Amino acid sequence: MENFSPKTYFDSPERASTEEIEQLRKRSVNLSCIQQILETFPHIALLLNEHRQIVAFNSKARDYFFGSNGTGVLGKRLGEALNCIHSKEMEAGCGTSVFCRECGAGQSIKRTNQTNENTVSECRITAQNADVEVSLDFRVYTSKIFIDGHSFTLFAVEDIQSEKRKLVLERVFFHDVLNTATAIKGIAEVLPQLKNSDEFDEFVNMLQYSSDQLIDEILVQRDLTYAENGLLKTNVSETGVNEILSRVEALYKNHELSKQKVFEVIYLKENIKIKTDSSLLIRSLSNLVKNALEAISANQTVRLYSELNENQIEFIVWNEGIIPESVQLQIFQRSFSTKANFGRGIGTYSVKLFVEEYLGGKVSFISNQQDQTKFIISIPLSNPL
Repeated sequence: MENFSPKTYFDSPERASTEEIEQLRKRSVNLSCIQQILETFPHIALLLNEHRQIVAFNSKARDYFFGSNGTGVLGKRLGEALNCIHSKEMEAGCGTSVFCRECGAGQSIKRTNQTNENTVSECRITAQNADVEVSLDFRVYTSKIFIDGHSFTLFAVEDIQSEKRKLVLERVFFHDVLNTATAIKGIAEVLPQLKNSDEFDEFVNMLQYSSDQLIDEILVQRDLTYAENGLLKTNVSETGVNEILSRVEALYKNHELSKQKVFEVIYLKENIKIKTDSSLLIRSLSNLVKNALEAISANQTVRLYSELNENQIEFIVWNEGIIPESVQLQIFQRSFSTKANFGRGIGTYSVKLFVEEYLGGKVSFISNQQDQTKFIISIPLSNPL
């Protein structure tokens, strides 16, 4: 067994050496019946040793994860084989970082190893594919088996990305869009009765606002789909930072979410010009402001402002309150949501996708007692877009 540092935040750091993996395969795994069993699975199937390392896999796993030559993954753990963005944070690899605590696959494997129980859970992994981060959604199944006196975990993986995308679209179009369309219908029905009333202009404005909101909700989903498929086109122009702040303020100053809450926008004394797709940036900032307003209680504050930091401009959305650690560890994953109704976990994910893949910027956040919660979008002043 390899001598690793015992530093870990979740599962055991120990792992078998390459020689031990090969010996284990020769004695126990390279039996025709074992490979036949793996091939009978309708989905990806892996056989893991007691240290969570891959010692065998079926052809579906080879085709999905590893390509035509899968031998290079023997001895690796799942996150290492997939190139999970957290798999190299600790010396002991996959399963030992603080992020691994919230990994559905890691939790299932650990539970099966410790209790011999069969488990079924969902797993979200952000993998690095060349220079692009890819979000993966799986349903994982684990069970304990014993071969020739050795303990193994049988690990099956079902790809549920299409299922998750369908849930998101259903949530948006059956709830958000339907609610907005219903509001428009209600206003339209009332308007004829108010034609000669002092309230007529107010309801016309409400109708215009609701119509704009409906269009924006549809455009967000269209652009997210385009962005994930690499088809989103940006429209770059020179824009003032204060103009961007002003447009976000206009969206939420009289918004329903702002009622009984404080929404402050602080402008730069000297308006700085940047080159960016202002519509995409405003949409991203609006998403963060919306999340912040949803997170606070009555009389609490959300603050939007900007700061010059060396060669980049930072757009900061601050709110009172602290995000729980378990949420912080999953905040940018596509399907993760803190909302009671599943399928809405695209807010911060879409912001990261738009800003980092299409605007040439970075998204980060801080959430602690001293700073409360800040989400930061950083855009280079000399943006090459």
